[in-house]
Amino acid sequence: MGRQLVIDGQQRLATVSLLYAAMRDVLRERTDERADDIERDFLGRKDIATRKRLPKLTLNADDNEYYLSLIDSKPIPASRDSHRRLQAAYDLLRARMLKLIDGLDASSWQEPLISLHTFVLEKAKVIDVHVPDENRSFVIFETLNDRGLNLNTSDLLKNHLFGTAGADRLEETKRRWSEMIGALGATDDGEVHDNFLRHYWSSTTGTGRAKALFSEIRDTVSTPDEAVSLARSLAESAPLWAGMFDVDSDFWGQLKPATKERLQVLSTLKVEQCRPLLLSAMRTMPMADLEAIITCILSWTVRWFVTGGGGAGVTERLYAETSKKVTDGRVTSVEGVIREFQDRVASDTDFKRAFAVATVRRGWLARYYLHTLEKVSRAKHASSELTPSQNWEEANLEHVLPKSFDAGRWPQFTPESHAAWYLSLGNQAILAKSENETIGNESFTVKAPVLAASTLDLTAEIGRCQNWTSEEIRDRQARLAELAVEAWPLSPTVV
Repeated sequence: MGRQLVIDGQQRLATVSLLYAAMRDVLRERTDERADDIERDFLGRKDIATRKRLPKLTLNADDNEYYLSLIDSKPIPASRDSHRRLQAAYDLLRARMLKLIDGLDASSWQEPLISLHTFVLEKAKVIDVHVPDENRSFVIFETLNDRGLNLNTSDLLKNHLFGTAGADRLEETKRRWSEMIGALGATDDGEVHDNFLRHYWSSTTGTGRAKALFSEIRDTVSTPDEAVSLARSLAESAPLWAGMFDVDSDFWGQLKPATKERLQVLSTLKVEQCRPLLLSAMRTMPMADLEAIITCILSWTVRWFVTGGGGAGVTERLYAETSKKVTDGRVTSVEGVIREFQDRVASDTDFKRAFAVATVRRGWLARYYLHTLEKVSRAKHASSELTPSQNWEEANLEHVLPKSFDAGRWPQFTPESHAAWYLSLGNQAILAKSENETIGNESFTVKAPVLAASTLDLTAEIGRCQNWTSEEIRDRQARLAELAVEAWPLSPTVV
């Protein structure tokens, strides 16, 4: 039959080959003659004239040299993540085999290895499908998927593009696809590739339903030129998507520190719905406009978080539709983007009302809110130090009314009123770690002077209260709500 090109199953075959390489090495170390049988039957042999290895399996151009060095038991330095994964697979398989034979005597230590070999040879099931040419093989993927096998969108799309490209454009399409995968990171997690494809497709079409994604894309690509064009566009967009929330990426080199922090917050908040809009803006808009859009997205996200509006489906559709308008050139400015969103985001009145009664269970979110509100408060007072010195992610969060209720220390609360108020944002403050540990669950009389001595405006004001009751918590949170409208405005300006 000669050499066969494997379209799908390369990783499985490579794993089985590494298993036999590890088995051969374990046998060889114990001078068992079966090592030579394993090498000849499953790994390859040497050409009788040139003495060069004729391997049973050849990997792609990027990995083959390293793979052969493992098979030859002479590994070369790894230069790619895929090389390191090949080495890790070999090391794991060899370690498992050594564990299998550990403690067995000279007459029986080979038996577990022989049993493993027998299992692979006789019981492992392999579907072997042969087709007359590459194009036919790509059709197999879609056929199998239609009949229920679970293939990722990226797997299906790859094979559709390769099959559509035709012989003349296949290598170019493959090269572009490899560039895309390289930018996203070579990973076995198909979800990453599928998420990129969905966000890319949303940014160019305004749609991107996960379940129908492959069929939507497939229906638009029917010629070699269309296959190459899409592959090229994916390769160009993948680095932008991959580095979207990485403030250290080259793309964001000129970003202002405040905008970098906003990007980090969006990453922490896991606001994936905004990716199509950011991708469109990164492709078409200048950096100053991008900074403004990042500021807008964060403000709108916080408003949706607090008001409970902007369900995942609603915001995903809004971001997708707007990103297509940016891609098409119908929206070309920050003002245009704001117009698309301003009627869909909570108004100042609704946002302030919701913020005034907000409870925040996640500590990192409360720290971010309070850190941002502190900056606004200081700016209003024209303070010489306009920002808190500590990073919001590293700040310590103090619940003035403690999480654990102690009626002796907090007689002004009942168990019911404690449960109603201790998670209110008005009851929470940023405090230095040493001070936070000192006051612990103490009464307000003990906490007040420590809070009053804080260098943070919003923390110190708590310490100046005569007592700490539900009324004080309510009043403080109302003041925070006033600041919140300025901290996360409906139509932000970049600072």
